[in-house]
Amino acid sequence: MDAEYWEKRTALVRGGAVRVLSLSKPEEVDYWRDQLKWHRRNSREIELMTWSTHGTVLRGRAQYGPLGEMAEYVFQFFRSSEGKLVKSGTVAFSKPADAAWARQVIDVCNIRN
Repeated sequence: MDAEYWEKRTALVRGGAVRVLSLSKPEEVDYWRDQLKWHRRNSREIELMTWSTHGTVLRGRAQYGPLGEMAEYVFQFFRSSEGKLVKSGTVAFSKPADAAWARQVIDVCNIRN
C-alpha cells in the first residue's frame, strides 16, 4: 500500500495511536481479510464468526505490520434484497499498549454499521 492510499483511507484516533481503515468496497474487504489471515505471526490466533438471519460478522485480532503492531478487525457480509453479497469492514491498527483504544474504535464502528 502506498502513502496516498493510507492518507485517503485512514483516520487517526487519539493523536495517531490508532489508525483506522473503513472498508466499503468488496475488493478492499477481500484484500485486507487475506492480508490479515496470511500474514499472522501467531498461527493460533483465531477469528470469531457470528451468524444472524441477515448476514455474518467476522471479528479477529492479528499481529500485523511493523514489529509489535496489532490489527483489530471486523468484516461484515450481508445479502441484499436482490441477492447480491455486500461486504464491509473496519480495521484498526495500534501498538499493543493502545489495543484497548483499537477495540473501542472497532466496537463503535460496528455499532454504527
